Amino acid sequence: MRIVVVGAGLAGLTAARSLDDVHEVVVIDKVRGVGGRMATRRVGDATLDHGAQFFTTHTDEFAAEVSGWQAAGVAQPWFRGRLGPAGIVDADGHTRFRGTESMNAVVKHLAAGLDVRTGTAATSITRADGADGWTITIGDHSLQADAIVLTPPVPQSLALLAAGEVVLAADDLAALTAIRYEPCLAVLAVLDGPSDLPEPGAVDPDDGPIDWMADNQRKGISASPAVTIHATADFSREHWSSPDELVVAALLEAAGLPAAPSATQVQRWRYARPVDVHPRRHLLAQGLPPLMFAGDAFGGAKVEGAVLSGRSAATALDPKPGGSPRR
Repeated sequence: MRIVVVGAGLAGLTAARSLDDVHEVVVIDKVRGVGGRMATRRVGDATLDHGAQFFTTHTDEFAAEVSGWQAAGVAQPWFRGRLGPAGIVDADGHTRFRGTESMNAVVKHLAAGLDVRTGTAATSITRADGADGWTITIGDHSLQADAIVLTPPVPQSLALLAAGEVVLAADDLAALTAIRYEPCLAVLAVLDGPSDLPEPGAVDPDDGPIDWMADNQRKGISASPAVTIHATADFSREHWSSPDELVVAALLEAAGLPAAPSATQVQRWRYARPVDVHPRRHLLAQGLPPLMFAGDAFGGAKVEGAVLSGRSAATALDPKPGGSPRR
């Protein structure tokens, strides 16, 4: 089959790697690089993870995947246990892993060897004329596919289908529109001195506008002190349309850092965290040529959920010889 995977984040790249040995697979993404919310930005000599901050393993399947990442040198343990407002408050919990160079480097490792086309924004998905397949419109040209794996946030996937007048079965549409996300405003601040954040260089406040804060130098990926601040969902909703300067000022004041910022940026994650997820790890649309939905909103959120969803989607799309795609 010719399979187009929309989205070059963890779910999309995991699905693509699982399918690429047998099928012709193309991965497209509207932004310039791979990774989705496994995002890293460089500001001068500072490196800042500004999306996903770490990952944990709760299943043997994902633990084996992380072991492979460690063997490849792209992931390593960061700390063990649960964080609170003053650092680690419970050292007996799960190990928190990070990207060795950055969180984005893990995704670049997954993308190696695949046909990944970034800066390629699909505008609609339609049924292919006279064929049991799909047409993905990209500007003034298109891609043909026998099957599609959609891994962007679900509202974005539904918008592509609506633009192509694709009608989903009523229960599929109901299940997909029931998925809900929270937003997150992230402030990236390069500092002119140490952040003085406690070991391991991150805190998880229990009140106020900050949901998470980490010093990327203490984390081990930045040459200079540079903090990532994630706002709570409530603050993010309230200030989504506020000017960057207001967002930066409010979150830096709440952070109370001893060093002043020498550079700041704001990242708006509209679909940062799925909070109402689909109960299964993928959804195969009924009554249509193979059309698969996957991502961290299917079967379990976060990094582990995204990887397992991508693998589940690939397995269901490519069953044993003689079979058909499985819901």
